[in-house]
Order: sequence, then structure tokens, then C-alpha cells
Amino acid sequence: MSKRVFLNLEQRIEVLRQYENGKSARKLAELFNCRRTQINKVIKEKDLILKEYEEFKFCGVKQMRHKKYVDINKAVLEWFKTVRAKKIPASGPMIQHKAKELADPLGIENLSDSNGWLVRFCIRNNITC
Repeated sequence: MSKRVFLNLEQRIEVLRQYENGKSARKLAELFNCRRTQINKVIKEKDLILKEYEEFKFCGVKQMRHKKYVDINKAVLEWFKTVRAKKIPASGPMIQHKAKELADPLGIENLSDSNGWLVRFCIRNNITC
């Protein structure tokens, strides 16, 4: 298995059901064509996965983002929309700086304001940086 297999939320729920019914992590890894460490991570994050499933019941999600990063992304996007509404140009470094500023009140430490984060933020929100 050279490439990582992403399990969507529905598949993760199925992993948890089968694990509770007595299947081993090794058997589940074979069944879902992924590594045992990934199955163990799903089992370890059981509470979070079940909570997400109950809240959203959206099974097409491949990766769950940590809530704190969702909050910072929303806050930066809201700031960006406000700035653009005032016809102020916002550059990439400005967005990164604002993300750092907004991280403190949200209780986010060690926010990576890397170029990779900026590029993904711009792609996710259809912004030209």
C-alpha cells in the first residue's frame, strides 16, 4: 500500500461499528484497504467522529478539520470580506498577519501562517492572493 487511503465519515462509522462487533484492527485494515494505524486512529477518535456524524450527518466528508482552524478560517474570511467591501486591497502577507492577530483571541497557539496555508485558504475561498 503505497498511497494513503482516505476514509470518508460513513466509512469511519462503519469501521467503528465493525470494531465494536469484534473485528480486529488488522482485519478492518484489510477490509477497508488501508493501514492498521489509520484504523487505530479512527478507533481512538471515536467520540469526535460520532459527534461529527450526529451533528452533520454528511457522509461525503473525507477529512475533518479541527474546529479551532475552522474558526480562524471563518474569522479571516470575514475580515477579508470587510476589507474588500471598503475597497482596500488585501495582499497575501496582510492576510497572514491578520490570521496571526485573530488567532490569539480565539485561543489558537502556534498557528502556521505559512505560504501553504495561505494558498489553501485562497483556493478554499476562491480568493486571488
